[in-house]
Amino acid sequence: MCTALHVQISVCMTRTRSTRKLETAAHENIPMMWLLGGQQPDHSTLARFFKANCEQMKGLFKETVEVAVGVGLVEFALHAIDGTRISTVSKDKTLGRKELTLLLQRAEEAIAVFEDEVGQEGDRAAKEEPAGTMPAELSDALQLKEKIQEALAEIDKRERKRKAHKKGALDPETGEPRGPRVHLADPEAVTMKGRRGYVVGYNGQAAVDSKAQVIVAADLVASATDNEQMVPMLQEIKDTAGRLAEETTLDGGFHSATNLEAVANEPTDVYVPDPVMGRKGRSSTRWPYHKDHFEHDPDTDTYRCPQGKALTFAYQTVQKRRGNRVIRVYQCHECLHCPHFGECTKDRSGRRIRIGPQDELLKRHRKKMATEQARAKMKLRTAVVEPVFAILREHLGLKRLLRRGLENARAEWYLLCAAYNLRKIWRLCWFPAMKMANRPA
Repeated sequence: MCTALHVQISVCMTRTRSTRKLETAAHENIPMMWLLGGQQPDHSTLARFFKANCEQMKGLFKETVEVAVGVGLVEFALHAIDGTRISTVSKDKTLGRKELTLLLQRAEEAIAVFEDEVGQEGDRAAKEEPAGTMPAELSDALQLKEKIQEALAEIDKRERKRKAHKKGALDPETGEPRGPRVHLADPEAVTMKGRRGYVVGYNGQAAVDSKAQVIVAADLVASATDNEQMVPMLQEIKDTAGRLAEETTLDGGFHSATNLEAVANEPTDVYVPDPVMGRKGRSSTRWPYHKDHFEHDPDTDTYRCPQGKALTFAYQTVQKRRGNRVIRVYQCHECLHCPHFGECTKDRSGRRIRIGPQDELLKRHRKKMATEQARAKMKLRTAVVEPVFAILREHLGLKRLLRRGLENARAEWYLLCAAYNLRKIWRLCWFPAMKMANRPA
């Protein structure tokens, strides 16, 4: 098994990722033949081996991190966390509930016809007549039905989590919001917006140390966004590398009040930009009237806008989807006659601000992110983590995931990250040491 794992890593390091190409390499590539000890497994054997050892890939990746820490390539000064969208199947072949239901009906009709033919063949066999052959197009009808049922179950699961809203894309035929769409070959894959359009696949997460760009934690999730991955990725770093870095940087996709509250007591200084800061740059005239600039008077429980107008308590709401969080709403009744009406608000009933229990935390974090130190950290974040994804795609051939299903795809992601780390260790430690050892005296 150990040799087979070494082979899996070696082929990833040389862009030979498919089992069929590995089968060819076992017959033609001399270094690969030496590594295999003369064995020549076929692609089916290699595929079965990978499937049987999916759970071992995370441990394999963890070993590469431990080696990198041991040789001094990880200094725990700064970690950069980010996600990349990786396709696994074609978006053009995703199906909704309506298409799946029609396909299921066709599959059931084909199965019924097939069962009738089987019965007729049994009658002919009893009469010693030559039996007919099963039509090729019906041979996989039962398997197709099972896949369709799995896809429908996945749609049911997503619809239970989905928030129906009128602003979503509408079906031109029914006028209702479009439901989720899945791919028969990989129902667990999700539709995500990437740099080159929409893809159906998974979100590959990676945490990278700034010293030598070693991946210290990794995960693969069926999620189109990074918003819920901050806390799990910090836990992955602790589990894989042993401890967190002094500073951790993430992009705006990870930002939320819930995340900042959850990591407030972690032994790392977290830098993650608030998307509101981005809107500040695009619309500077609105920024002076952001609620951060409204001063609160605890004695009267009112807020003062930058122009000195009072906002009094109007009402409060409860966000049940966020743990019954109470939101207090304050409203100004003097906006219509204010010279800045139209800049602060266009609502004729007056400006409203919504104050939640985490607003003070968000305000402090926005002030922190406005400093020069934070800007420098965010520039460094880009230089640390983005090249890693580029190397995985261009040098290790990660154009798309070859395995289907979340667990198989996650194992493939761990294997690729392990191969990336070994390349780093080889280039920065082992190869220079070997050159020094072979240098003539």
